[in-house]
Amino acid sequence: MRSFFNPENWLWRGFGRIADFFLLSGCWFLACIPLVTIPAACIALYDATAHCVLNNERGTYSRFFRTWKAELKRSVGIAVMWLAIAFLLSIGYQILHQRAQADASQAMFGIVYYFCLSVPVAIFCWLLAVESRFVHSFGQLHKMAVYFTFAHLPTTVCIVAIALVTYELCVRTVFLVMVLPGICAYIQSIFIERVFRKYIPAKEEAEV
Repeated sequence: MRSFFNPENWLWRGFGRIADFFLLSGCWFLACIPLVTIPAACIALYDATAHCVLNNERGTYSRFFRTWKAELKRSVGIAVMWLAIAFLLSIGYQILHQRAQADASQAMFGIVYYFCLSVPVAIFCWLLAVESRFVHSFGQLHKMAVYFTFAHLPTTVCIVAIALVTYELCVRTVFLVMVLPGICAYIQSIFIERVFRKYIPAKEEAEV
């Protein structure tokens, strides 16, 4: 009976993890409301999840808001740049979609373009994770994100698939936005942190 009420029991640890997913997702949702702070919110979500949920460090929520606050300034630049990229890519997709409707032989170009959109999604996913772990300039941040995207393709495929499935589920069932972002960040961190360990010396990792 004593072991049942032990907070380190696997059952209570599981309940605690589920609570973290709900609360971190809620924090992320609130932090995203100004829109230009979405990158900062995503970076804070990944950082808190990777350190505190995945690696069992303390101070989950204080870490989330500390990281979010620290990333606000950079977040505006990232948001403006990627909103512009998303806008241009959406225009390209609309043009190809309209051509496909007018001429069925053009449909293949739209399908290929649609799958190619996974590349910027992958770069953006890596960018958020890289920003949470490395110190670099704005340009270097994007170079590293591109490098990780293509240097670790199996991991890239996994994190993009996780992100897209999460997006689709949240769009179809809105209330899931209060739990799935935390789960998405957790599963992605399992794959991403495995890659990051190759680039962070053991001593430096212990100090992060």
